[in-house]
Amino acid sequence: MVKETVYKRALLLLWLLLPAALYAQGIKVDTVANERRQPQAFSIYVLARSYGDSVVVRWAPDDYVPWKFLNAYGYMVERIRRGDFSSDTLATFVHPLSRNQFMQRFEPEDSIAGAAVQLIFGHGKKPTETDAEPDSPGSIVELRDEQQTLYGFAMLIAEQRADLAEAMGLRYVDRTARAGESYDYVVRPLVPDSILEVHAGIAANVTIKPFEPQAFNPVITDSVVPQRNVILSWPADTHTLFDIERRDGEQGEWHRLNDAPYLASQSDATLSDTVFHFSDVVPELGTYDYRLRAYDAFGDRTAPSQPHRVVVPDLVPPSIPVLDHIDILRPDSLVLARIVWHKDTLEEDFVGFLPLYYHQTLTFGQWMPLIDQPLATTDTVCTVNVTGLQTGMLAIAAYDRAGNAGSSLPMTLRISDVTPPAIPEGLNAIVSPTGRVTLRWHPSPDKDIMEYEIWKANALNHEFARITPKDLRDTVFVDTISVRANQKYIYYKVKAVDWSGNGSELSEAVAVPIPDFSQPAPCRADSVDVDTERIQIWWLASAEASAKTHRVLRRLKGDTAWTLIATIDADSLGPDHRFLMEDRPPYVQDRRYYYACETISRMGVSSGLSLQQSFLFRGPQILDVDLRLMATYDKRSGETRLAWETGGIPTEADCYYAIYRKAKGQQEFKFLTSVKRDTSTHTDYLQRPGVEADYYVKIIFRDGRQSKPSNTVTVKGARD
Repeated sequence: MVKETVYKRALLLLWLLLPAALYAQGIKVDTVANERRQPQAFSIYVLARSYGDSVVVRWAPDDYVPWKFLNAYGYMVERIRRGDFSSDTLATFVHPLSRNQFMQRFEPEDSIAGAAVQLIFGHGKKPTETDAEPDSPGSIVELRDEQQTLYGFAMLIAEQRADLAEAMGLRYVDRTARAGESYDYVVRPLVPDSILEVHAGIAANVTIKPFEPQAFNPVITDSVVPQRNVILSWPADTHTLFDIERRDGEQGEWHRLNDAPYLASQSDATLSDTVFHFSDVVPELGTYDYRLRAYDAFGDRTAPSQPHRVVVPDLVPPSIPVLDHIDILRPDSLVLARIVWHKDTLEEDFVGFLPLYYHQTLTFGQWMPLIDQPLATTDTVCTVNVTGLQTGMLAIAAYDRAGNAGSSLPMTLRISDVTPPAIPEGLNAIVSPTGRVTLRWHPSPDKDIMEYEIWKANALNHEFARITPKDLRDTVFVDTISVRANQKYIYYKVKAVDWSGNGSELSEAVAVPIPDFSQPAPCRADSVDVDTERIQIWWLASAEASAKTHRVLRRLKGDTAWTLIATIDADSLGPDHRFLMEDRPPYVQDRRYYYACETISRMGVSSGLSLQQSFLFRGPQILDVDLRLMATYDKRSGETRLAWETGGIPTEADCYYAIYRKAKGQQEFKFLTSVKRDTSTHTDYLQRPGVEADYYVKIIFRDGRQSKPSNTVTVKGARD
């Protein structure tokens, strides 16, 4: 805020409004010399003022960049006499003093001079020291803002102090000008155009005559607040430094309230609609006059403004009484309230007490006195007739002669109603992705509802706490919750309270899901177990409450697509958040299987795949393949014909069929022959008539695995 405020004031004074100040003095401005010609060019703005025996020339570059360059290269000041256009060079190399020269000229305690030295010779923040990433657009803007702030401070110092303006190379005094003549003063930059293009500035048609202070008559307004505090306000113009003067009454003597020129504060951050403020505490109540003097760009004070009168009344209320208790009395058909209170301090201007009654409907939301005349300052008890009133609020107010009142804390005036209202129904909630929860419920059927209360808890077994302010009469309430809370739901309940202070029970709770759109953490493999039958992986899931499901995926090496093989509900996991995945994948020779796990949040956000686990799954060596053998004997040809059916062989598996035979009398089956996997029949020419033989077939894989034997069939060769 300080950067923005100071920078804008500096620009307001020395960039935009110096030409306007020249016009106010009747000086013609060379618009060609002072306008911006190209985005890369800069200008010098010049003011000149005659004091009769001398002329003070003030100038300022229009930006931080030319100011820094010209501090090193300097300025040349020329004077052109009107009439014969003769030219005199008044100064050939105007520039800031060196550090040592500053130290010799100004006292060490002069903090403003020290600030000027720092602004001229300091280097400010380096590009590598910005809060934003170096070389990013943000860092460039940050450096630019800092430079303009430093420039604004420098111009303010030059405006405030004539000696520092001269020491900073921004002021020159011409003591050779002749009375009655007119001159143009030109300030030329000494930096070459090849390095930086800066256009000269001119203060035209300066007539040598005695100086007269400028008029200054802003519209002053005021506000008076307790503790005798007067706040003056006036619209901003080209001035930023002021003297504020005050006198007691119309005939009093004027006194300056500020020791140093007052740098006015702004009411907002825009230059187009700014109001300045000054706060003053007067010594006592009464009438005061205020006036302003402004400092211009030369450090001269304007003429005083017209006096502005302020009346400071008594705004301090009496100390508040304390309401002790209220008793309800019912003699005959009347209802009386006996009120007891006390007040420890009795001020000199204290005049009495009034009991006040409040009811939203009966008093239209206002506090109403229950008696016509104030009670005595010594009273501490009173009895008032409250017949016909409903349960509401009661307070005791203490008044002083100026009409200021100090009221006690209110207390419920419970007249008759002791029945709580019905429990509100229909509580529902809508939650936005940013955590904005809109709660709605049905209005209570009771007619004397004073307010509703919303209660909130992180869990159903937690204690609910009230979150709404007093006097919530609407049936809509908006709450904001954190979207990063590590829990699934936030719970709300609603309660109705009537004007007698009776409260209903809390409603049924509504569960509001936490809209956490952050990416959940993926699972990680905790332990693995692989054998020839199956692959087992214990996965360890994150304890995040936002997790909804865990998806286990598998792919074969060389494949790009994943296959979903299991979905685990996150709510089904135990406190250790571990779960087992067991897989019995189909066998593919000499290939690896890859496994990964993905967590999906309740808002549908994926964690991405976990680290992959890979396994070379060899599978069982004896495969349970459906293999059925059939056989018959052809007695005409004397051949035994075998046929079989099978299924479940992987299409890419390299295998063949092996046929085994055991003749009658043999102890073991012997290998008979093998056939290709695309053949399902075989003819045995060895069978002889009258001889019995047993057969079975099985599948042999090239990698050494084999299927279980098929069923055994017996064939007997028939005789003719």
